[in-house]
Amino acid sequence: MHSEAAVEGSVTTSSTGSRDILELVAVITGMRCAVAARVTRESWIALDAIDKAGYGIRKGSRLDAELTLCKKVKDTRIPICISDAEKGPSLDHDYIPATMGFRSYVAVPLVTRDGTLFGTLCAFDPDPRPISLKEVESMQRLANLYGLHVDSADDRTRASSEATSREMSLAQSRLDLDESENSLLLANGVAKLREEFIAVLAHDLRNPLQSITMAAEIIGTSKLDKKQLKLVSHVKQSAARIHELIEVTMDFARGRLGGGMLVRKEVNEDLARTLDAVIDEIRQAHSERTFTSSTDITERVLCDQYRISQLLSNLLINAVVHGSPESVIQVISSTEDGVFRLSVANRGAIPPTKIGRIFEPFDRQGAARPEEGLGLGLYIASQIAIAHEGTLHVMSAEDSGTIFEFQMPLEPLIQR
Repeated sequence: MHSEAAVEGSVTTSSTGSRDILELVAVITGMRCAVAARVTRESWIALDAIDKAGYGIRKGSRLDAELTLCKKVKDTRIPICISDAEKGPSLDHDYIPATMGFRSYVAVPLVTRDGTLFGTLCAFDPDPRPISLKEVESMQRLANLYGLHVDSADDRTRASSEATSREMSLAQSRLDLDESENSLLLANGVAKLREEFIAVLAHDLRNPLQSITMAAEIIGTSKLDKKQLKLVSHVKQSAARIHELIEVTMDFARGRLGGGMLVRKEVNEDLARTLDAVIDEIRQAHSERTFTSSTDITERVLCDQYRISQLLSNLLINAVVHGSPESVIQVISSTEDGVFRLSVANRGAIPPTKIGRIFEPFDRQGAARPEEGLGLGLYIASQIAIAHEGTLHVMSAEDSGTIFEFQMPLEPLIQR
């Protein structure tokens, strides 16, 4: 296989997730070239490629399908593996390894979610490499996972086309309105489409993410060296972060598009311990900051313990990110006069121009670093307060700092 074979073509766009799959293929097989290929009757087209062997293969590379073993894999739906083409048994296509310049090769069928045989996931190397049945099975699992990426790319293309069509229809139907009204309606329409798209995207990401996590767990049970274990650990950490972002995004979508935040209220007799656990978790993650807490919860509280913990966590993270680094972050919780109160205070004032929209989604108070999040934390906290028939207020001044206070009426509990 030579560099002149690498010709750019119009193929499905690659993603970080699909590149990670190819990295794992290279790790599992020990081969330096790993490719996800679309195979037709005439052509072999690289959708994604990792080439550390000098073949010149890259995304968009094209070959005559008859010059590849991948076509046989697609035609028969049976994997092919060759540990050493110079010493192995005779094949129907003996000329191909020598022609293409590889001695070791493995390929498995690449099938999309609807069962369509799309192509192959393959790896090859100019040197011999032993291939076990277990490694072929692992590659097939990764091929199934890659098939989800092919589906997701097609789904995104269709969703983008449909969204564009709806936008154009909305604009056309408002041409008879005056300029100000038309601009307002168009802005509202675009915002709703954005929120619907976010909700659908977050929901549809769950299944591929679960497959990625499962694949990482399976590969993690194999005998790996330190570098390989580090790669698997990185995949797991990235999947956990994506899961967290999906849940935050789904909470946003429920608040904007549904009937509000979902809560499951239960009687909590030890809410103080739950809140202390949240404070300890944030303290461990931000050991450079100082936290204090004062608790006077003397009554049982009817609430969704998970959501109240989420509210406190969001307020604490906001204080860590936007408060003065030298200031102490204070947490006060109490039950008094039929009201449950929870407040978080820190030094550092919110500019008057921003305080009016502090609970709006995607407001990041001028944050410049991407790791500071989506800007949904305070919005979700406010929705949790509303779902508990409570309120979340903010008070901020240069001399006294910033205080966020959540108040919720204590509901009468039936004595048993």
